[in-house]
Amino acid sequence: MLKAQELSYKRLQELDKRRTLCFLPVSALEVHGPHLPLGMDFYMARWMAEESGRRFAAAHPDWTVIQYPPLPLGTDELPLAGSMNTNQKTVYRALYDHGMSLAGAGFQYIVVTNGHGGPRHASALEAACRDVARRSGAKMFSPSIAVLHGIITGAHFDFVEEQLGRPLTDAEKDGMLSGEHAGTWETSFMLAENPALVEDGYQHLAKDGPPQFRPLLTAGNKLADLLDRAGTDTAQTREMVGLLAGSVGWLLNNKHGYGGPTVSYKGVPALASAEIGHVFRELLARECLRMVEDVTSGRKSALEIRSIASDSALIQPKFLRSVGMAAAAVVALLILL
Repeated sequence: MLKAQELSYKRLQELDKRRTLCFLPVSALEVHGPHLPLGMDFYMARWMAEESGRRFAAAHPDWTVIQYPPLPLGTDELPLAGSMNTNQKTVYRALYDHGMSLAGAGFQYIVVTNGHGGPRHASALEAACRDVARRSGAKMFSPSIAVLHGIITGAHFDFVEEQLGRPLTDAEKDGMLSGEHAGTWETSFMLAENPALVEDGYQHLAKDGPPQFRPLLTAGNKLADLLDRAGTDTAQTREMVGLLAGSVGWLLNNKHGYGGPTVSYKGVPALASAEIGHVFRELLARECLRMVEDVTSGRKSALEIRSIASDSALIQPKFLRSVGMAAAAVVALLILL
């Protein structure tokens, strides 16, 4: 594998861009409970890029893999001292510009990895990838949230048990399904990655999570009920409403004490272990590589690699602009009539 920052212009020109795969991690620094480093998401995004890239290079010696330095950008960060939050439009624009620069250099395959699950952060990354792909023709995509969503919703429990060589306990399954932000999965990841960066005492951190903002949850579920009666499948709508209600509730909790004492993690850190962390890391690399292989082989288009973060119009970076344009069009039509 090559590091982008070490390439000369001459070496760059010599590359066969049609058989070159670029990896670009994008995650910011954010508070992860009292026990994990601010760079938790940063480490996870880098792991997916480096390990997936290493495996791809080993399986395809006729390809070149380039690792780009991680971009320390993120939105929907916990508003606690230490988190580095950026406006969603800034995240979108920065990644779009980077993507267009890579496409302009002739690169055809660009993989954006990400360890942060903030809804608007994930939607900004996936929207930027789609827009670059549509405008330039380069195959730019971000598999990370689709990968992470499958893991934290229990889709890979059989694989986890196979790798552990034992069944998961009911408590472990509950912890893994109780949401994730410095909980069982991420704490386990860091115990495997670098245990020296995990503060002692995580073993005593019981289940916790943010309060959901009830008005948003109630309104969202009423809308889903109406859609249900119209015969629409609302499973993803309800999931996204729950995520948004949790994000708003967390914001209000951290800033104004909504719902009780300050919450800095979601899940059950006490159930974490290095053995679970090694399996988690294997899943991240394996599932990311699977999607990369799908695109590079032509089995799927870059636009088909998407997660639930791409399905809700409310969290898209261009949503308000679209609403404004639609409103202006309605006003213009009324004037003409």
